[in-house]
Amino acid sequence: MIKAPITPTSPYIPTSPFVPREALMQQLDVIASKQLIYIHAPAGYGKTFTARLWLARRNTRTAWVSLNESNGRKPGEFCERFTMALCKLQPDNHTLKEHVTHKAFEAAPFEFTDRALNLFRLNMQNDVEHIIVFDDLHLMVNKDLLRFLPHLIEALDNVTILFLSRTEPPDCLADMLVKNMVSIIDAESLKFSTREIQLFFSLAGQNLTKRQVQDLFHATGGWAVGLNAIMLSGKRTTGRKLVSRYLETYIREQLWENWEESRRNFMLCVSIEDELTSDFCNAMSGRNDSNIVLDELVRENAFISKTNGITYRFHHLFQEFLNHMLADEPVKLRKELYRKAGDYFYNHGNYYKAVEYYIKCSCKSGITKGLRLMYNYNSPYAAIESTLTIIHQSIDNSIVDEYPFLLEVQAWTAFVEGRGDDMEAYIDSYFKKLPIIIAKHPASRQTAILLRFMDYRNSFVDVTKSLKKLPLSWFGQANTPSLSQNMPHLHRSGRDFCEYFVDTEKKMMLIRKTLGVLLGKEYPFLENLLFAGLSYEQGLLNKAHEFALLAHTQLSDDFAPELQFCFYMMQATIFYALNQPQDAEKILSEAEKMIEQNKAYYLSANYEAYLCRHKLYDGDIDAANEWLEYRSEPLSNNLTFFKLYQHFTTARAYLVIGDFNTAIIFLKKLQALCEKYRRPLDGIEINILLSIAYWKKVRSSQNDAFSSLKEAIKSAREYGIRQIFADEGAELNTMLHKLHKQVIQSDYVGELSAGEVKELYYLTLAKSKHTRGLTASKVIESVKFTDKQKKIMCFLNEGLTQNEMALKLKLKPSTIKSHMILIYKKLDVSNQTEAVIKMRELHILE
Repeated sequence: MIKAPITPTSPYIPTSPFVPREALMQQLDVIASKQLIYIHAPAGYGKTFTARLWLARRNTRTAWVSLNESNGRKPGEFCERFTMALCKLQPDNHTLKEHVTHKAFEAAPFEFTDRALNLFRLNMQNDVEHIIVFDDLHLMVNKDLLRFLPHLIEALDNVTILFLSRTEPPDCLADMLVKNMVSIIDAESLKFSTREIQLFFSLAGQNLTKRQVQDLFHATGGWAVGLNAIMLSGKRTTGRKLVSRYLETYIREQLWENWEESRRNFMLCVSIEDELTSDFCNAMSGRNDSNIVLDELVRENAFISKTNGITYRFHHLFQEFLNHMLADEPVKLRKELYRKAGDYFYNHGNYYKAVEYYIKCSCKSGITKGLRLMYNYNSPYAAIESTLTIIHQSIDNSIVDEYPFLLEVQAWTAFVEGRGDDMEAYIDSYFKKLPIIIAKHPASRQTAILLRFMDYRNSFVDVTKSLKKLPLSWFGQANTPSLSQNMPHLHRSGRDFCEYFVDTEKKMMLIRKTLGVLLGKEYPFLENLLFAGLSYEQGLLNKAHEFALLAHTQLSDDFAPELQFCFYMMQATIFYALNQPQDAEKILSEAEKMIEQNKAYYLSANYEAYLCRHKLYDGDIDAANEWLEYRSEPLSNNLTFFKLYQHFTTARAYLVIGDFNTAIIFLKKLQALCEKYRRPLDGIEINILLSIAYWKKVRSSQNDAFSSLKEAIKSAREYGIRQIFADEGAELNTMLHKLHKQVIQSDYVGELSAGEVKELYYLTLAKSKHTRGLTASKVIESVKFTDKQKKIMCFLNEGLTQNEMALKLKLKPSTIKSHMILIYKKLDVSNQTEAVIKMRELHILE
């Protein structure tokens, strides 16, 4: 039902009788047993009012999540709003409230929301009905939010969810629609029937004839706001143009012009923001009683409603009217309002929103001061993706000309996005203007040093030599920069440290005197962690473990969470390589506690990538599919550098599910990025994965596989790297075995030696006893063995010779040999030892 309107002479819309909409209410009652109810219709059909009316009839706990254009695009804003709705449903859950108000929320909104859902579920009272309303779902356009929505719904399995939207259900709900999990209410159900139209007008004292009712129905299509406009016009003649035109005319003549000037000014001042609080309205209007004004407007039903008990929201149509009115005001006034809003959000620490408003009023000083605090990649709570979005909106050539220090922002942005050419150009321009920049912004001295280390065109040795010429005053104690870009391994993070494989101690001495001074007490820890990583890559596992233990003694709780993360991941990796999985799992448990204690959920994506990677070593198809569904990016996207470790997990997931063509395409894109960024270790791993993809691909040339593998071996030889091959285990056994046969031939012409290939073969063979390999599950799915082959495989497992098998099966030894060759081919192995290991790993004999 809908409130009956007042006569056109009154300036307000007071509380009025309702039109009972029993049919619609009964329809909602019938479908209430389903978890998901989706109401969609164009604006003005009464979706929100219908939902509020229905909820008022039910004894439920209800929370309202109102979307707008901002939080529909920004995961952080949406997740914050949603989790606060959970708090409203459980007002006594103080743990939940403390969690969702943590200052790190914006840095990892999805991870915080996941944990909030767990805290909510733990405190769920099943004897009370809970309903969450998502209003204006059509404004949710962020692809990550849409992908997250099904997961959110699944986690709220005991909560009824009511979606209100102007559009049909989004594609992310397609599976639920197919499974008949969603009940739909559309415009047809929401429109007023002729009987309800007659009742609606009669409650306002206007008795219509049957013909007039029919005319109104055809003119408005039963559209609630349209009926209200006709009602308020006092006219009996109708038409669609009258409906749309009269809405704004009515608001202007019957509301706006009858309000006092102070109220009109108030409304204009606050109209620039979709979601209003009394604090914001006070700041914008200069009043100190905005809550009284807002509540008065709500009581008068002046196209405004109160949500979540603390925020207010205009009806879309009234918001559009206010926007039109504001557009008629002088440009100077509008810019002043935007500047005020920018100052408000800046003073409240919301630098993202502050910059958005400063952009609208072209306030360059506001933009720069907001960016200075917002893009700070030294911050342990830096939200990289949100930061990148606002940087792109706010920085152009004109503002950089006036504030050249912003070149450092542009350089960092290009770097993490994988735009190497742009980064190089920004850094070159930055250092040309460095004297001017430092004169205006002395703090840029330390940033300049960090940019030198970030620039992959310069070796660490060259950078440290050049820095020795700088005055000591430049090397003040700095906040730890995001050296790792939140990747798990320090030696393969923001920079590839391959150059330290040669003359390690000499080079470390140089860096101690420069970067070591800048990083202060954290540096000894970082140095030992770096040595642990380098030793690991060379296969010196015991030495790597010793360095990791030293780093552990220097680890402090006040170190940046990302540095603690690097330690835990390195230590766990070493334990896995030493075949001590229980110790590795203990370390990973400590890592999870650290992330939880610091609310460092921005590390979760790479942590999940790490966990998934170890599942993929055993060919876990479920883990691969789950990763590709929730964490991978579309193949058409440019690869971002700060997600590099996740990209490697994506490539492995494609291999695990047997999509070798996509794996090759993806790896080639990854190869281009890593070559640009001068990352030899990544290049070696890419060539290894390419060799596996080519080897497994149907109708692919084995020459392509051997070519990639040879390239990986040659590159690894330069640095003494071995462990990166061992980690692949079973996937490389057969290739290395056959490659060794090639190398030992008298007519072999190439750069590889038999010794190095044989050593790598033994390393992978040893590893294959502990992990099944990326494509292990595909072998189980696709390979079929005859009964005779199964008997021969049992004899192989028992260690019988070919002659002994021939006697038992009464076959010729040559026949046994032919069967064994076929078995080896199906198992993708080269000899009896590998075959036995593979059969046991795959549980084929069982």
